[in-house]
Amino acid sequence: MLEMRAKTIDRANPNVVSFVRGPWFLADIRIKVERYRCPPQAPDHKTKRRAAAVVDLHTHILPKMDDGSGSVGTSLAMLRREAEQGVDAVCATSHYYAHHEGIGAFCARRAEALERLTSALTDDLPRVLPAAEVAYFSHMEEQDLEPLCIRGTRTLMLEMPFTDWTDLQVETVEALVLDCRYQVVLVHPERFCFSKSNLHQLERLAQLPIGLQVNAGALLRWGTRRLALDLLQLTGTPLLGSDCHNLTSRPPNLKEGRKVIMQKLGEAFLTRMDQNAQRLTSPAAEAS
Repeated sequence: MLEMRAKTIDRANPNVVSFVRGPWFLADIRIKVERYRCPPQAPDHKTKRRAAAVVDLHTHILPKMDDGSGSVGTSLAMLRREAEQGVDAVCATSHYYAHHEGIGAFCARRAEALERLTSALTDDLPRVLPAAEVAYFSHMEEQDLEPLCIRGTRTLMLEMPFTDWTDLQVETVEALVLDCRYQVVLVHPERFCFSKSNLHQLERLAQLPIGLQVNAGALLRWGTRRLALDLLQLTGTPLLGSDCHNLTSRPPNLKEGRKVIMQKLGEAFLTRMDQNAQRLTSPAAEAS
């Protein structure tokens, strides 16, 4: 587990903060994060309703699609938990592994699972947006990945390898963004910060117009909270998801994560995140 061991401020630029971390390697890792500072905003006294819908961008809520929900009943219970937390829509990001099945076969399974779930939905539950958590695979930039994007958009939820990333892998992400014009969102980047190499590659990717979707659970654990907050401030498109799989070990927890963001980064930052999520899940989320 990464732990913050020291913090220094660059006196020449007080907005740049260096965190020295002690992972389970011998060498310390130093991350430089240029902090996002929201301009002060006057409170809206006319309404207390949030300006943007609350979207859980990362869930495994479709029944029997992967290691998430195992039944329609569990999926409905998870959606009720989401509704209780003020969530308006959830992205059903079932795992997609190219070495297990083709895109067509995956989408057919997903459509069947979605039909089973939607036939049991009631109006008081969040909308379910079909999508996928796409595991990185070689030459993916040569494939038509739009069927795996959040439906109606070109927003691609991408899971990077759980190894040290190579330059070729990073260049593939760059191609997906700059050449293929996908709106790439890197899911749970905090889980890949186990080496100095990956941290440098992540800083490189953060210079692209991509989103970083931190898991709410990382904000709820003291050992990863500081890193999760840093990553949210590293990108121009910070995002949050629960990555919920069930009702027990990995339940919906977006509300708790949002509370930490509100406390640590402020209401304006949270509003910005909501606006990012709404934009990326809207049918208008096309690359210009």
